[in-house]
Amino acid sequence: MRVVVMGVSGSGKTTVGREVAARAGWPFLDGDDFHTPQARARMARGEGLTDADRAPWLARLRSRLEALPDVVLACSALRRAYRDALRGPGVTFLFLNVPRDLLQARLAVRTGHYAGPGLLPSQLATLEAPAPEERDVVILDVMADDTPARLAKRALSALGVAHA
Repeated sequence: MRVVVMGVSGSGKTTVGREVAARAGWPFLDGDDFHTPQARARMARGEGLTDADRAPWLARLRSRLEALPDVVLACSALRRAYRDALRGPGVTFLFLNVPRDLLQARLAVRTGHYAGPGLLPSQLATLEAPAPEERDVVILDVMADDTPARLAKRALSALGVAHA
């Protein structure tokens, strides 16, 4: 199974993705690691990326997904077109649905990441919530008191994956 943990900046994609991967015994990939230095610099300035900026990034991610039979990838996948670019055999999306106020609180205290609070408005504007016909998307509602371990356990159960 290839799981893409998706959501806006601050939703917990990397934290939850790492926990899901560890419990399933699969490798973890962070989509942020596949951005170019130029893209990272733009996002650090609070500038959203264009579809043209994202296309080669999504192609790199799709290639990595196809190379691994079982993997967890943290990737925003905000638009349906981006999810479509990543879709392939065995790919399931896990959408971390987080209330805006919780996202803002998380980003206000996050340090050492190029995607700061200034990027949230463009991320939310870009987000196309998964449509009902996107049957390969599992929605996980995230609350302030959820721990990464609890979220990972709920995620793996929703995905039907046996875990430790």
